[in-house]
Amino acid sequence: HYFKQINLSSKMADDIKCMTDSRMKAMEIIKQKMVELKNQNDSLAVENTVLKDKVQTLSKSHEDLIIENENLSKRIKDMEESSSTIQDDLMSRVNILKEDLHDADRRADNSERQVVFLLKKVQEQDDLITKYMSDYKGTGQFIDDSMNELLDI
Repeated sequence: HYFKQINLSSKMADDIKCMTDSRMKAMEIIKQKMVELKNQNDSLAVENTVLKDKVQTLSKSHEDLIIENENLSKRIKDMEESSSTIQDDLMSRVNILKEDLHDADRRADNSERQVVFLLKKVQEQDDLITKYMSDYKGTGQFIDDSMNELLDI
């Protein structure tokens, strides 16, 4: 009976030692896993910080793009208004030039009529001068003949 107890105690001691060893191994594995998880957590924290910085940079870029878009929209609106004003001004100038051209055409027509009228007057004056010259020659010849006759007498 005594040996049985010793054997049993020895077996219990071995079982306790085995359980203690298993427990120690499990604790060691848990410690390793905790170290791995802590390293992973640290890596994730660094990655999270990098991602936060990227998000902040992208957010700032997005805000800058919104402002730039608003500025471009204003510039386009201003250019459209300016273009409309320039177009209206050009159309006004075109209309003024059309009126000036019409007036110039009328003046040219009037000038042409005046030139034709004056040419007719010049021609009439030229015809009169020619007639008077012809008459004068005739009169002059008559006077010359009359003078010669008087001289002959």
